[in-house]
Amino acid sequence: MQIVIFGGGLQGLVIAKNLQDRPEKPQVTIADIVEPQNLPTGIKGLKVDVLDLAQVKAATKGADALVLAVPSSIAHKALTNLLTLGIPVCDVSFTPDPPLSLDSDAKKSGACCVVDCGVAPGLSHILVGAAYRELGGLDEVEILVGGMPQDPPEVFRHAIYFNPSDLIAEYVRPARARSKGQNISPSPLEAKIEPYHDKDLGHIESFLSDGLRSLLDSFPDVAEMNERTLRWSGHLPAMKFMHKLGLFEDAVIAQTAKSLNTHYPASAFEDYLLMVVTARKGNKTLSWRMLDKHTQGTSAMSRTTGYTTAAVTMLLAKKMFTAPGVHAPEVLGNEPELVKALLADLSERGVECKSLEMSQAKA
Repeated sequence: MQIVIFGGGLQGLVIAKNLQDRPEKPQVTIADIVEPQNLPTGIKGLKVDVLDLAQVKAATKGADALVLAVPSSIAHKALTNLLTLGIPVCDVSFTPDPPLSLDSDAKKSGACCVVDCGVAPGLSHILVGAAYRELGGLDEVEILVGGMPQDPPEVFRHAIYFNPSDLIAEYVRPARARSKGQNISPSPLEAKIEPYHDKDLGHIESFLSDGLRSLLDSFPDVAEMNERTLRWSGHLPAMKFMHKLGLFEDAVIAQTAKSLNTHYPASAFEDYLLMVVTARKGNKTLSWRMLDKHTQGTSAMSRTTGYTTAAVTMLLAKKMFTAPGVHAPEVLGNEPELVKALLADLSERGVECKSLEMSQAKA
């Protein structure tokens, strides 16, 4: 079995090591614009420009599955190239909108592609899809998710666990959601801050964010849908202040992102990742909870995102899901055995996403 990962950096390495350590022992290659160096024994590095189709074809010869983990700025063009090959693709690049418009390209070549394959979006959407199937429709969906430092710094109260420019975008991009059957898109920085109490982390805060993505189109009949980002108290006011100062404007946002990454690097702040997915139909509710933490030098954010990506990649490589086209992750929720396999895969590697007992309110 051969798997090629397009995109270097920490996330690509986390995915590669997860795949390499499996009983199937796939041959794993990391392909990046700069040849990866100092890789663990057995993981191959290649210098490949993912935007050059000829180079991509040469790098993927004989591959059973591909992973796309490149910056969002080049992800659409990169995925266009990969889909011409007819090889299964797991995409975790998070373009501003999921690239479902490339569905016809994938069907033309016969490629099966699942996009947004991280933890949220990704696993969160798969669970919503599973709840919709199991309950025969839904009235309400709520996703609470956030990666947070175990010991938050003063003032900023957060750290940079993924691309800082993409992090800032979470706060300035409209938060698409649905309320009383109507789609809404408030600014996260203007939306109401809601308190949340977790049994392990205690009191934290949540605010509307733009994480529903494809769920809004996949389930137009669900009247209430929202995703809320979890943060320690005090963080959102700090972001509002920076926004008011103009630090998120186009002319300076790159410098702001660089400065935040310098002062609050993930390496200095071990993290938690908390996700709670709740789906209700009438008086029946299904819920899942995941709490992960920095382990053996790998952040909870990287673990939960990368391990989910790796698990979906293995489903594709083993041909457990083969439908040609570009699929949102909730499509996998239609298949009970796939959901079971994904949750078991994560559990075997120390990432527990536990299903809470179905609750039924009194009539």
